[in-house]
Formats: sequence, C-alpha cells, structure tokens
Amino acid sequence: MKRIFLAILLLAAAVLLTACSRRPPEALISDSAPDSQAVSAAPEDGAEAQFTATLYFRYADSTLLRQETREITVAPNETREKALVSALLDGSREAGSRALFPEKTEVLSTQAQGGIIYVTFSEALYGRYTDESKEAQVGMLRRRLAMAALAATLTESGEYQAVQVLVRSEGNVGTSMRLKNSFFDEKEEGTAAPLTRVQAYLPTPGNIAAAVMRAWMQRDWNSLDALITSRGSLSAAQLSERLGAAPVLIDYGTAEATVSPDGTKAVACVDMTLRRTDGSESEKLSVPLPLLREGGIWRVDVQRLLALMEANDV
Repeated sequence: MKRIFLAILLLAAAVLLTACSRRPPEALISDSAPDSQAVSAAPEDGAEAQFTATLYFRYADSTLLRQETREITVAPNETREKALVSALLDGSREAGSRALFPEKTEVLSTQAQGGIIYVTFSEALYGRYTDESKEAQVGMLRRRLAMAALAATLTESGEYQAVQVLVRSEGNVGTSMRLKNSFFDEKEEGTAAPLTRVQAYLPTPGNIAAAVMRAWMQRDWNSLDALITSRGSLSAAQLSERLGAAPVLIDYGTAEATVSPDGTKAVACVDMTLRRTDGSESEKLSVPLPLLREGGIWRVDVQRLLALMEANDV
C-alpha cells in the first residue's frame, strides 16, 4: 500500500514539473495577473510571412531616434515581435549608423502577457560596445536610446503598452531575469521596470525644432547640420559663415508642430529671445518654423532658418 501511495506521489510531482517546465521564465516573473491572456506574439505557422513595420534607430549622434520602414520576414515558428527585435539587432541601413546594442547580443524569445511584451536577450546585452566611449555619460545615453528604440518599435502598433526586458545569463539562475539598472548606470542597483515610449526621444517635428533651437543657442553648428535640409548651392564654408553671423539666441520655447495632410511637411511655432551685435535684445513670439520629412527624420528648411536668423527685424 505504501508503495502504491509513493508511486502516486511521484507521478503527481512529475506532472507538476512538466507543467511548470512549459511555462517560460518570462511568465514566472511577470507582474501581470495570473489569469491574464496572451495578446499576440504567437509563432507564425507554416511558410515564411512578411509584413511592413516601422523600426527606430538612433539618429547620428543626437539624442533623438529616427524611423526606418522595413519589410520584415518572419520565419516559421517565429513570432513577429522576435523578428522585429532581430531586425533592430541587425542595425540601421543608414550609412555611418552605430549599433543599437552591444556586439553578439541575441534575442532568445518574446512572449506577450496582458499589454506587456516580454523580450529575453542573451547575456551579451550586458557587454560593452566595440566602439564604447570613455565618457560614462555618452555610454549611458547610448544604452537609454537603445531601449527607447526597442520600446518605440514594439509599441508602434498600439498592441502593447510596455516592454519588459529580460536577460538570460548564468549569473541570474534562481534570481530575477529582469534587466538590471546597472545596464544604464553602473552605480544603479535593482531591476528595470517595463519600458514605455519616451516622447522626448521620438523624432517628432516638435522635438526636431527644439533640437535645432538648442543647437543655435549653443552655437553647435555640427549638430545643427544633421537637422537641416541639404545646403543646395551653399558650400559648407558659406553656410558656416552665415551661421556664425547669426544673432545670439538667449532663450527659446517650442510648441508641438502641425503636420500636413500628406505627412511630408510640418510647421512648428517657436518663441525666441535674441541679442544683436550692438547688445540690444529682441523677443519674437510664435514664429513659424517649417520642417520637411527626409529619410525617416524631420529636418528644418535651411533657407527658412537662415532667413529667420538674418531677418532685419530680429
């Protein structure tokens, strides 16, 4: 009788262990309610599938992201979300772009639960970039933009509200797989909460207008050059000379822009306080600043910007 009872216990334990093994580590550490249902992230069955998606990458060395429209191929038994993250890991097609993630980083799995998409990366995510800057602040910004790009890409459809990043490594066996805050800053402890879209990093026309005004105020013409339309007949030397003669921008304010119906043009309103060469100051309010959409990023029309800088009534 005892042997039969023991056999029943062993069989029950085996069933429980099998059931648990089918639950991915992501689900075990989810903050979602136990009865929450999967939203999507279901593997594509059968043949390869394709869909068009918007991906986000860092724009040059700025604090902003840019968009790329891609045709994404989803392999059999792969989720659309995993295919999206793999495309981010492959990098931008823009010449001169830097990698979003450290070298050899891999996406291992994705799973949806509630309104959160869980993304599991390999331990290489905690590694250093091959071209890592010696300045800590630069590295911190790069990592924050990488996660901002991930969150923006995976929440673009509106199907998910947040992204929980998990990292599978030998060192976190028996502990939380959540992304460590030290990923962003070595001095930080604890784990990161689910990532949401960060409006300040998104390539909206209002954010671009603010970046242009900030570059003008700081006389940072190199940064400004990446945010304006092509120079046309102006040589680099001519543009530099005209920018150098611009009045000093003491202060500015920007409002969100209005976008044209076809989505190719926008106008942002800016407030400016400027100082002339004679030392006098003037204030301009609600000045329209036209922008054009080029290559997944909004840019300020360089001729309009120069006209604004050189206006007689400034």
